[in-house]
Amino acid sequence: MEELKRLLGQTDDEYFIGLSNKGIVKRAYKDLEQENPKAEWSGKEAEVTLAGAVCRIRIPLGESTCSCPSRSVCRHLIGAMLFLKREAFREEEKEEQGQEQILGEELKKEILAVPLKNLKKSCGNRKYREFLEHVKSGEQPDIYEGAVITVRLPWEGVTVKLLSPLSYSTCSCHSKELCGHKAQAVLACQLKAGAVTPEILHKLLESSEEWDFEELRQTAAAMKEGISLQLATGLSRLSPEASGSMERLAVISHGAGLAEYETRFREASSWYRMYFERSAGFRAETFAGRLLKLYRRAVLLEHARTGEEVSALAGTFRDSYRSVSRLHLAAIGGRTFRSKSGYEGETYYFLELEQRRWYTWTDARPTFYEGVRRRRPGQMPQASAPWGMNCSREQMTELEFYLSHARATEDGKLSGSQETKAEIAGLLDLGREEIREQVIWDYRKLLDFVREENKGPGGERLALVGAARCGESAFDPVRQTFAMDLYDRENRRLSVTVRYSKEEKLTIKVLERLSSRIREKGDMSLVFFGNPYVEEGRLCLYPIEFFEEGKIGGGEPFREPSGETAEHACRPEILRGMEQFLGEIRQVSADLFQSGLSSVREETLEELRRLARESETMGLHGAGEDLAFLEKELSGRRHRLEFDPEPVLEAWGRLRAYVELCREKAACDRALAEMEQKDAK
Repeated sequence: MEELKRLLGQTDDEYFIGLSNKGIVKRAYKDLEQENPKAEWSGKEAEVTLAGAVCRIRIPLGESTCSCPSRSVCRHLIGAMLFLKREAFREEEKEEQGQEQILGEELKKEILAVPLKNLKKSCGNRKYREFLEHVKSGEQPDIYEGAVITVRLPWEGVTVKLLSPLSYSTCSCHSKELCGHKAQAVLACQLKAGAVTPEILHKLLESSEEWDFEELRQTAAAMKEGISLQLATGLSRLSPEASGSMERLAVISHGAGLAEYETRFREASSWYRMYFERSAGFRAETFAGRLLKLYRRAVLLEHARTGEEVSALAGTFRDSYRSVSRLHLAAIGGRTFRSKSGYEGETYYFLELEQRRWYTWTDARPTFYEGVRRRRPGQMPQASAPWGMNCSREQMTELEFYLSHARATEDGKLSGSQETKAEIAGLLDLGREEIREQVIWDYRKLLDFVREENKGPGGERLALVGAARCGESAFDPVRQTFAMDLYDRENRRLSVTVRYSKEEKLTIKVLERLSSRIREKGDMSLVFFGNPYVEEGRLCLYPIEFFEEGKIGGGEPFREPSGETAEHACRPEILRGMEQFLGEIRQVSADLFQSGLSSVREETLEELRRLARESETMGLHGAGEDLAFLEKELSGRRHRLEFDPEPVLEAWGRLRAYVELCREKAACDRALAEMEQKDAK
């Protein structure tokens, strides 16, 4: 029987035509549609009963017989063979389906048997967190079940095929091992089967088994030792090798999975290079604060006891992207950057017109590896725009467009995924209501915006700011800073400020040309897009893009102040005095950094004593306590054989954090007080 079935399975219409002819085969197909044959198998033969004949089918097929008068291979025999072939195929298909079902059940058992710890380890911290975030947002992978379970992960853009045994599974990333994609696919199947829940997966994330705490303690100790040695030696006595020391700690941080620490150590390395290259942008007091913050983070890492605490400190190497609804974006501007953490590239800014929310897309390249091919700045605007827009990036900044299948981080950074597609809606219309509503023309409201810590993508504070008129502009050769004054309709001032550097040279030139045009043309209203902040009691703006009058409407013309009275809590001169005092504390901190804790000068100790006394009289009790402690410990160091720097470094770091908070508040209060004082005149 099986031999006959195999033979019939190998035959085709050409074979049957060879046995008879084409007309008989066609007639047999037509008759078979009206027939209801019955078959009985007997050994290697089969008897098929048709309406008008009984056929006996045997091997070879040409020796089959029929009860009809025909002495050749008739239409009955061909019909019987076609029927047996069809039935044999159906039985084989049923067997295959049954076998597939058995294989599918076996595969599911294997999938459910994989321990969560193994899957989490294969995912790695980043991919495991990404998977949980997508599950939390309701985004599920596509799962197709059968003998092979196919799982498509839309956020990764890969397809995984799970086979039994699981070691034979394949992934479109071509990894032979249990890669992060395969692990996520198995997790998705376990979730679908109800074997695990999102709560169980989150609980595993928070467990201490995620991290090797012995390795973390050793890493934290190396960080503390490296920073402590540099702060004890002093900036003036360090060699250029200090930069390499920070780079080594960055590599150690990377190996331990501490992304945030790696970034900060690379920034510290860049600061040292600036110092030894005598860069005008180097500030000892600012760098001292960064090192002290980094030391404090190392202490927190050393004392962390749970996986949740370590994860909060460690950060992530890569932002987690999730699917978002269709976006209607207006391109507002773009800029190039070179970060102290070792990256350079371009960032482009978009306003989502329905949500009134900022989004960015960044193309960044590392500069801290040797042999990295860099793109010349002049080539950046001519590079291709993302999302298949079929235009340059420079042209993209003049468009409105829709994004479908977009992916973005929680804070609004867009992915350049190839699955995301753009549909151009037309040229950018800056006069449309959705954009005009975002422009801040009242600088008191802008100050409130800054004080409320409004942050956009990547922690940037972004705003469209209107200027009723423009004032004087000048380049300060001492501070190496270009500044141009803007005024709102109540004559409140905002300073557009850019510090000179190679990267900002072109920006300053553009602003100088703009200032010249304003002097020639007279007063003209402008709208700037950029990052607002407060510095030394002044409301400032770093400009990313500007638009001339007529492009964005909604502002009111400049008019003289109304003379209405405004209440203010404190006069600007009092706040200015507080800022000056806080600046003196920052300066003595910079002096400690320059000399080092191992060789503090007597003048610095005397300054610490004075500032400790005056801090108490000015109500800065926290600063007074830490200043007094520093003076006592550093004075007593001369009479000790051993000196433990940790308590001193902790007090120093605490003092720096306290002073920075006070300076930020005083600067905002003074900016507000000066605005209110102008209103009252």
